[in-house]
Amino acid sequence: MTVATDSLVLPRSGQIRMDIRVSADINVGAAVARRRVNAFLATHVGNLLLADEPVMVLTDRIVWRVPVDLTAPSTGRMGHVGEIDVDIESGELLVDDVQLEGMRHRANDLTARAAS
Repeated sequence: MTVATDSLVLPRSGQIRMDIRVSADINVGAAVARRRVNAFLATHVGNLLLADEPVMVLTDRIVWRVPVDLTAPSTGRMGHVGEIDVDIESGELLVDDVQLEGMRHRANDLTARAAS
């Protein structure tokens, strides 16, 4: 499992020491988070968007960051359009209208480039 940190600025050289102690109950696993994102995308955005493999990320809470790709029946995955975070304890999808609009915009751009 990959664990990433969000908004952490690290020095480019020299020594670093990090002691991280985080505690949370993982009530929602990576596979469940991915399925929830796929169901959300199909009902709220479009059926050509597909969730990829989640990565656990430390933000102000611990989340599964689920990449979202545009797909096409004839070519498969066309490209990355965004991410949706899923809280590991509650399963809540942390997504807003601005994120969704950005995904739609990037999906339209990828579709236009593929058509030309």
